[in-house]
Amino acid sequence: MRLICRCCRLLLLLWLAAPAAASADRITVHAVRARGPIFLDGRLDEAAWQDAPVFSEFVQQVPRPGAPGTERTEVRIVFDDDALYVGVRAFQEPGVRIVANELRRDAGRMHERNDTFTIALDTFFDGRNGYIFYFNPYGAVADWACWDEGRVWSQDWDTVWNVRTTIESSGWTAEVRLPFRSLRFETQGPQRWGINFRRIVLAKNEWVYATPIPPEWAGQGIGKFSSEAVLEGLEIGRRSLNLELHPYVLGGAVQLRCETGDCPTEVRRDQGIDAKYGLTPNLTLDLTYNTDFSQIEADEQQVNFTRFSLFFPEKRQFFLEGKGIFDFGVAQNPSESGDYRLLPFFSRRVGLEGNEPVPIVGGTRLTGKAGSYSVGALAIRTGEDGQTPAATYSVVRLKRDVLGRSSLGFIAVDRREASGANDAIGADALFAFGSRARIEGLMARAWTATLAEDSWAGRLHAVNENDRYAMEIDYLRVGRNFDPQAGFVRRRDIDRWFGRVQASPRIGHGPVRKAYGALSLDYVRDGAARLESRDLLALFKLEFHSADVVQVTAGRRIDSPRASFRVGRGLQVAPGSYAFNEYIASWDTAKSRRLAGRIQYRDGGYYDGRRRELSASATLKGDRHFYADVNYQVNDVRLAFARAVAHLLGVRLNYSATAQLYGAALVQWNNSTGELDINARLGWRYRPGSSLYVVYSRTSETLEMPRGLRSQSLLVKFTPLIQF
Repeated sequence: MRLICRCCRLLLLLWLAAPAAASADRITVHAVRARGPIFLDGRLDEAAWQDAPVFSEFVQQVPRPGAPGTERTEVRIVFDDDALYVGVRAFQEPGVRIVANELRRDAGRMHERNDTFTIALDTFFDGRNGYIFYFNPYGAVADWACWDEGRVWSQDWDTVWNVRTTIESSGWTAEVRLPFRSLRFETQGPQRWGINFRRIVLAKNEWVYATPIPPEWAGQGIGKFSSEAVLEGLEIGRRSLNLELHPYVLGGAVQLRCETGDCPTEVRRDQGIDAKYGLTPNLTLDLTYNTDFSQIEADEQQVNFTRFSLFFPEKRQFFLEGKGIFDFGVAQNPSESGDYRLLPFFSRRVGLEGNEPVPIVGGTRLTGKAGSYSVGALAIRTGEDGQTPAATYSVVRLKRDVLGRSSLGFIAVDRREASGANDAIGADALFAFGSRARIEGLMARAWTATLAEDSWAGRLHAVNENDRYAMEIDYLRVGRNFDPQAGFVRRRDIDRWFGRVQASPRIGHGPVRKAYGALSLDYVRDGAARLESRDLLALFKLEFHSADVVQVTAGRRIDSPRASFRVGRGLQVAPGSYAFNEYIASWDTAKSRRLAGRIQYRDGGYYDGRRRELSASATLKGDRHFYADVNYQVNDVRLAFARAVAHLLGVRLNYSATAQLYGAALVQWNNSTGELDINARLGWRYRPGSSLYVVYSRTSETLEMPRGLRSQSLLVKFTPLIQF
């Protein structure tokens, strides 16, 4: 008990301690006030650009860490009363191809398929959190929010900004406008922000930064805010009311399943509004009424070959903003061998029941920074829908920056409906050291009505990664009565130990850039100390200078289900103890190619039988206007007395007439569930932040109409942005 008290006192002192000051030896980038207006056309010919200092000292992250970039890049920064402007001139030597094939906004992993330039801004200058803006030579843009130096990313975060580009004989240029009202920062007046730039030249597979970023950070290096440069000279005057309104109107028709030839069609009309108000430059209040997410793309189907529930990510914009503040728990796959997500609060539980939408009556959210504290508060009310009762969700999250890049935090979650309440509380700590070393831990409790025995969960995780070696250990305990009904827990009543060691030498010559070898052990017991599962995994991977990747994995698995469970169609695994081997081989081609893809083959034992899987994906880029993704997976599962073959096919088509006007369609077929899904969207972003959507969705068992139909809808949604 004395030791526990000492630890508590130490944590309290860390909570009260001020975070370490930023390093004084950072590179400095200067901004100047614009002399005259800037017209965004991508040409850098206004007088304002001629007065701006030029930054051009870029260094490689790969392939030669620390060496100067081989292609010259010039960056200029100016500002006026309303926005920050960044001018980029990316020179390209004759014979070095510009790789650009996207026009869509938020194209998935565009930086792996296109030459791109990226701007990272740490507007609170805390070395931890910030905004990521990147674009390609055609002006296709994407934006991310990043928290805890790349520990939490949100690609679906969106804000209002603008880019124009021009391709020239000597390379390409860009003009970027980032309105101050689209950012959050400490206060008005003179600013001191963290800033970094990244340029990717895919023809050389070369990544360069404004500041040295260790190669072990790979693509997450743009989120290493503690190594950013310092932006000096920026001043922000008194801002406007800083109020944004996003009303919407929606109309269309919905047709539900019927067994006769005359399926009824319901006319749907709806309207609602979202509002965003900057209480202070760094605290934002969001309000929503009668929220609608009909324009969001459908979930990608999955085939489940485990005895645990599947996890589908959040895609709805209202819940993604401020995601990093509310992040608590085990949010990602900790290992190759299993999914152990544990989230006391998971926003997909709000407004969705069994992946079916539940009406959201309204809600409010407060997010931002107050000194060294990150603050998040959320309250949402959902309406009654069929068998689903109305409910209120309330969340409070508080994090305190301590030391240089560490933090302590607390969360409280309440889900309340007429029949009672479910509550969860938790505390977490993150201590970061060196380049890629960290220790993190959490304790949480969740219960319904009364405190139940064994309703605790806890985790301790330590990892140290560098360019050549990595080591990771993880311990997770989840009680059998740990039940956060506003969260997600994949496995309960377990003690889990995980360890991994990895060596990744760089190859000095030949076509191979880097080799990886790793060994991991995943050991899980239940609360009665009986073996649940054990996975021993060996991995070997080669990364080529061409950006192709070849990987081979071999594993020995023991699994002991206590109850029978079903997989696929009609297959049932009986309780017992099973031991089997599994082998996986995969090849990923460079994503910058016009035809790129991945192929993977899996073979080995599966409980008392065998499982073989072949999965293939391909991306065909016709030009910057059109591309197609095709994903196919077939699983052949044989158990002692039965066999099933599961097919999963997904086809995604995208056409962008301009960077503002696009069409997309996702067609999915899953024979395990007997489901054919079609989701097609036409989007027109007629000005930044304002959109018109036309969305068609259809779910059916076959192509036959009307008997195979489960549901279909055609909706039109208009969402303007009104700013004050």
